[in-house]
Amino acid sequence: MKTSFIPISLKEYVELHLKSNPSASRVEITTALKEALEDYKKGEKCLNCGNPIWVIGSAFAENMCFTCITGEAIPEDDFEIDEACY
Repeated sequence: MKTSFIPISLKEYVELHLKSNPSASRVEITTALKEALEDYKKGEKCLNCGNPIWVIGSAFAENMCFTCITGEAIPEDDFEIDEACY
């Protein structure tokens, strides 16, 4: 269980992302997040280390975990789609 992430719904994350990136495409972001979430649900693992993928990061990069994408060991104040937190 990913207890250190801040759970956020997919819809809420899209709105937050668009607020910070107004030129981004709502459809493209939503599609990428849904695809990454489906990969997570299918059990896809990080391409580098084999840990569970970080859905939000994997929507914008290849299927990788939080640590491999950010270089940080533990997420602090980082979001993850709620369906991948439980």
